[in-house]
Amino acid sequence: MIVVPSAPMRNNKTASVYANTVFSEDECDRILATLEENEWEEAMVGGAVEKGVFTVEKEHRSNYQQSITVDEVGYPLNRIAQEISIANSALWRFDLGGFADDDMPWVMNYCRQGDHNNWHVDLGQAANASRKLGFSLQLTEGDEYAGGDLGFHRVEKDRKELTGKGTLIVFPSFWLHRVAPMTKGARKVVVGWIHGPSFR
Repeated sequence: MIVVPSAPMRNNKTASVYANTVFSEDECDRILATLEENEWEEAMVGGAVEKGVFTVEKEHRSNYQQSITVDEVGYPLNRIAQEISIANSALWRFDLGGFADDDMPWVMNYCRQGDHNNWHVDLGQAANASRKLGFSLQLTEGDEYAGGDLGFHRVEKDRKELTGKGTLIVFPSFWLHRVAPMTKGARKVVVGWIHGPSFR
């Protein structure tokens, strides 16, 4: 008897990068107003030295970060999660859980010339191992800075589609992406991940 492999069930939307304006300018300003100038710290890279250890590795990544403020009803993460759920149903159809207590979102600040985040994937080891979808919420308008753009390997997106204030960008955590070096101004974004059970 000859065993013929069954045809794989392929989702041709797996490589999708989703972008939609979800927050108004006033709502972005409300998030920005919660930031504390003395709370910025150097952003770190996980797994560059050993599993579960985060270190400052400026040749790989250079920018500032601070924890995002979440109010008593879960804002703004509740709005982000709602939009990601809609996008996931239409595109990737991953089995999702939600945010993880030990891997919560950050506000990222690319404000120095040369600030960047080299090509990388968000799926990794330890707390990163259950990341399914990554997201980036633009808190600043694209014309306020030069360089610093979020880019994806072999996925073409118009700059205006990804840099509008209030735009939420969502992508698979295993997709190669980067933030190009800053050349002028400052870019602030909320960055985080939606977790779930292992891919299978």
